[in-house]
Amino acid sequence: MQIQPKEFFLLFIKKEQIAKNTYSFFFDRSGHPFDFLPGQYNRVFLELSQKDERGNHRSFTICSAPQQKGILMITTKIVDQASPFKQKFNLLIPGEKVRFFGPMGMFTLPEKSKRPLVFLAGGIGITPFHSMLVSAAASNIKLPITLFVSFSSPSDVIFHDELMRVSQNNSHIKVVYTITHQESAETSWNGETGRINAELLKKYIPDVSAVEYYVCGPSVMVSSMLDMLHDMKIPFQQIREEQFTGY
Repeated sequence: MQIQPKEFFLLFIKKEQIAKNTYSFFFDRSGHPFDFLPGQYNRVFLELSQKDERGNHRSFTICSAPQQKGILMITTKIVDQASPFKQKFNLLIPGEKVRFFGPMGMFTLPEKSKRPLVFLAGGIGITPFHSMLVSAAASNIKLPITLFVSFSSPSDVIFHDELMRVSQNNSHIKVVYTITHQESAETSWNGETGRINAELLKKYIPDVSAVEYYVCGPSVMVSSMLDMLHDMKIPFQQIREEQFTGY
């Protein structure tokens, strides 16, 4: 299914901090004809008094699922030295009208697949997979899907409890979180540790050569995952990637 991108406006509802430097922004989608595929993104425009080289717009993954008709959710990192755009975005007022253009992107949950899916995410790269997994569960898709996602520390982890519930309620979905710097973390962690690697995949996937891989995250992480899959002799036809830059 193809959806023609277009300009539209939504009202901002609220912002929630969900982890260290990470926030979810909610917009009112109720009664609006806008639709999208799980994994797609929108371009967001703001009126700025000060602009940087990237201008007055940014592209954000739609983190919510199409079935969540009342909301559109964007989850992003906002640090102390944020860009003028991120500063303005962080100060949105409930009821404020925001201009969007979309949806766009081909990094989406496949409508049909002959192979199980394995999602490999680094940090905020989990956002398209959040949309895909929530959508797959809502549609009761029987295709086996396994998400592997790494974060630096427990304080950076997002969507853990929600996606664990999705996994517990759907036997076709598995979710594996791993922490790469637990030794310096201030809070404890009982799950997997270390970077995503071939050994971790083989621990949870019966046949690592018989699945399709979707990779999303910072460019360094994506490159590392592609190198790993190459070393595992995974054909490039079974790999899709999306790199997050400048978020």
